[in-house]
Amino acid sequence: MAPIVVIAVFTFALLIFWLAAPRGVPWAHTLTRLHPGSGRRGEWMAPPDVVRAVKREYLATQTWLAECAADWGLLAAELDHHAAGAYYKRQHAALALLVQAPGPRLAANLAADHLLAVRHFSSDGLRCLLIDRQSQRLLNTRGYWSGRLVHRQRLPDVDFVFQMLYYPPDRRWKIERLVQRLPRPDNAGVPVSVAAELPIAAGRDY
Repeated sequence: MAPIVVIAVFTFALLIFWLAAPRGVPWAHTLTRLHPGSGRRGEWMAPPDVVRAVKREYLATQTWLAECAADWGLLAAELDHHAAGAYYKRQHAALALLVQAPGPRLAANLAADHLLAVRHFSSDGLRCLLIDRQSQRLLNTRGYWSGRLVHRQRLPDVDFVFQMLYYPPDRRWKIERLVQRLPRPDNAGVPVSVAAELPIAAGRDY
C-alpha cells in the first residue's frame, strides 16, 4: 500500500475516533473562538442558550441564598446543589461559624439588582466566568427566630467575578469560586476587564 494511502487511512481513522469520542457536554463541539490569534484577548464562547442557562442558574442560586438567610438547615441540605469546589468549602465553613457562634442568632439577607455577563468558557465547555455587576444593594438583618428587623444598610455598588462549573450529574451550573471582588468605579460605564488567565487570589479575592 502506498505511503500516501496509509496516511490517508490513518487520518480518516483518527477523524472517526475523534467524532465518536464522548463529549463532556453537548455544546463542547459548538464553542466559538472569539478574537483568534490575538493573544490574551482570545476566548471560547458557548451558544446563546448555554449563556442564558449560566445566568439563569446563577440567579437561582442567589435567590436560594437569600432564602437560606432564615433557614440554615436549607443551606446545609442543598449547598452541594448550588456550589462546588472552593466556593462550597467557603460556604460550608461560614455555616459552621454561624451555628457555633455564641449570642443571638441573626439572619442577614442581601437584595440587589444584577447585571450579568458570561465570558471565557474553557475549551471543554465545563467552566466559564460570570461577571455580576450588583447595584441597589440593601442588607437587611433580622432576628433569626423572631424575624424582626434589626438593621437595614445600603451597600455600595460592586462587581463580582465568579468561576462557574457545569456539573453533568446534576445537569446544572454551580458557583465554583469567587475570583475577584471589584469596587465599582465612579464612572459606572467603565466595563469590567476579565483576562483568560485568572489572577492569583490576594487581598479581598477568595
